[in-house]
Amino acid sequence: MSYRIPKDYEIAKAIGNCLSRAPRIRSLNVLTELVQTELMCIDEAFHVSGERIRRVGIKNKLFNLEIHYAHTSGPTYYEKCPVCKGPLESVKNMTLDWETVEISRDCRRCGYSAKSDASRPARYIITRRD
Repeated sequence: MSYRIPKDYEIAKAIGNCLSRAPRIRSLNVLTELVQTELMCIDEAFHVSGERIRRVGIKNKLFNLEIHYAHTSGPTYYEKCPVCKGPLESVKNMTLDWETVEISRDCRRCGYSAKSDASRPARYIITRRD
């Protein structure tokens, strides 16, 4: 069965419609199902991934994103933000020995923050932006 890929403005409109009915969504999977259903009303062949829905929503500032993190055994270093693929900025601090130490890596676009033990995004809570 063939499928079609919707344009960004169609995804943004579907996200807006879903958030007008449910202003707080508990996970990205739920948002993906709602947006997929909304897009199928336009064209049954439309298909979109959760990652693309998340990136379009962040880019167009359609919702606020609360990120819950999973603890990892070792440090995880990302070059780009795993949430929105934006640049990560290093947050550094100086020790008592006058050495510079990296505390975290933050993304200004979506609010992702990679700290030492909790750096992998585990759950997204999406709320409508007013």
